[in-house]
Amino acid sequence: MEPHVAQLAGMLPLAVLNSVVIGLPVTAGLSAIALIGYLFGNRTSTQQAAQVDQRRQQELDRAARIAWQLETIATGLRQELVTHHSQLSTFKRQLRQAQGNGTDKAWEQLCHEAEAMLGPTMQLTHQLSNAYDQIRQQSEALETFTQGRTDPLTGVGNGRALEQQLRILLSGAYKGNQAFAVALVSLDRGGEGRSKAQILPLLPKLASAIRTCMRDTDFVTRYGDDEFVVVMPQTSLAGARVFANRLRRRAFEELTTSVCCGLTEVQDGDDARGLLARADSALYSAKAAGTNRLFVHAGGHIREDVSSPAIVPVDVAEPDILPLSTVDLTSERSAYPQQV
Repeated sequence: MEPHVAQLAGMLPLAVLNSVVIGLPVTAGLSAIALIGYLFGNRTSTQQAAQVDQRRQQELDRAARIAWQLETIATGLRQELVTHHSQLSTFKRQLRQAQGNGTDKAWEQLCHEAEAMLGPTMQLTHQLSNAYDQIRQQSEALETFTQGRTDPLTGVGNGRALEQQLRILLSGAYKGNQAFAVALVSLDRGGEGRSKAQILPLLPKLASAIRTCMRDTDFVTRYGDDEFVVVMPQTSLAGARVFANRLRRRAFEELTTSVCCGLTEVQDGDDARGLLARADSALYSAKAAGTNRLFVHAGGHIREDVSSPAIVPVDVAEPDILPLSTVDLTSERSAYPQQV
């Protein structure tokens, strides 16, 4: 007997087990119980299936966006290569003329064509380098559809996917590409503290809220038990604040809970461990200050973001600037903890 059917049977009066219930034979009563149990279980299964379908549709939409971005990159490169090929053909024609008659005029014309071709060639080199980084990012995004790079509970990336994404973005930062920001997000456990069993059912909902708030180019992974890392390419701390405040509001309105956030952005000489350690320190400060707090690690200090009005009531404020000397960096977690 199904658990929910057994529960319903246990709620019946003892008369069911003896003879009749409200004038019905025992067999008819048990049949009614079985029907109620079936309908109840079917409704629960339908709701779960709807949630799975919604998540699958979100993933399909994300895959379509990745395909569109890859196609856009390829189309742009194809156009640039056609233009460059035309310029190269002109240069080769002038080269053959210079080789044929060897006059000063032919040589000057060849030098002129070489000068005209130099700029576009250097520009094409830069575009190819950028396209390579973009293709790598989209390729890594595609890899999150495999189980080896996806957290099974929430459907977002896991530690392996985060490591690869940061490696690509840090490589681009070393080459002088635009900076990026990182947000570390955690559910508030409440004054008495939620247990792990109470936290886990909320994580898929929080993951969905994060996806709704972030851009198509952003990347989210689960980090530890109840935290998420959101990587935001081509984003400053100001842009990351917009995302964090949007997420705090949505979490309170849709999940009836609050979240704490820690923000930082890439700096010269960063590696993945140091970058995540700063975000972790900011989140640690936010949690220590109370619930629904947002702290920013700007490199020299950790400061609470008070640029926007309170979204939900918060605890009594602590000092909004914490010198680095007051932060216990020894408590920071390793760069890529295992999910459980």
